[in-house]
Amino acid sequence: LMLISMLRKAQIKCNPVLVSTRSNGISLFPNRGAYNYVIAGVEVDNEMILLDATTKNARPNILPIRALNWMGRIIRENRTSAEVDLMPKLNSKENIAILAVMDENGKVSGKVRDQYFDYNSYLFRENNLSKSKDSYLESMEKRYPGLVVGEYVVTNEKELDKPIIETFDFTNNNVSERIGDKIYFNPMLHFTTTVNPFKQEKRDYPLDFAFPYQDKYSITINIPEGYEIESLPKPIAIGMEQNIANFSYNIGANGNQIQLVVTVEINYSAISPEYYTSLKMYYKEMIDKQNEKIVLKKI
Repeated sequence: LMLISMLRKAQIKCNPVLVSTRSNGISLFPNRGAYNYVIAGVEVDNEMILLDATTKNARPNILPIRALNWMGRIIRENRTSAEVDLMPKLNSKENIAILAVMDENGKVSGKVRDQYFDYNSYLFRENNLSKSKDSYLESMEKRYPGLVVGEYVVTNEKELDKPIIETFDFTNNNVSERIGDKIYFNPMLHFTTTVNPFKQEKRDYPLDFAFPYQDKYSITINIPEGYEIESLPKPIAIGMEQNIANFSYNIGANGNQIQLVVTVEINYSAISPEYYTSLKMYYKEMIDKQNEKIVLKKI
């Protein structure tokens, strides 16, 4: 409310937007007990800009996750009100680039550059910047068994209009299997998804992703000297009806270098349960493809 008063003082058209937080449930219609939270709504050129002053990491139209709960209600100075859609519409991106080299024992070493945009950068700042560097790296290594992180740098921690960028060196001895004169490994390395999160036969409630997102992986791997590529997974593109989700997997080889580009998209914040079976199958096909191996053989 103080933010709303300050914006009004600056001659900016701003009004309170009543919100029911996720823990409070969904407000199906206006009543005295429906809302428990308030944000600011600025109306400019028929566009609504939503603001939250309770966290230093929020930005215009980047609200705390607790406030992303379907519809809010703006209360205008002229005593009218209207529904406000709180759910994000644009994909929050994460771009991961990896340059790696594999040795003859199947151990991989290289460098990662990870960029977080919009809600991804907001969540990174909220969840990780208060941790010590050692604690954060320890949790990362625990999340990816076999990963050992070397030199680590993070930039743009406090520049909210810029993406968070992580760069770090790594080694990983847990991404390949050597059998005889062959090496089998997954080109997505430790970023491979192995478990389908959707295990139920049916679902009665919407699937809540909080915000739509796009994860993109650009991976280049140099294979060890004395080896050649025996087989590669085939490229594939998978899409769901209504453009709900998309997955693309493009791979190729040039000499001793393998190049892989993978894109994963969920294009809606919430998905109706009528698409649950289709989404479950989409995840199965995506995970199956991610777990296909490259086979190297000794020359």
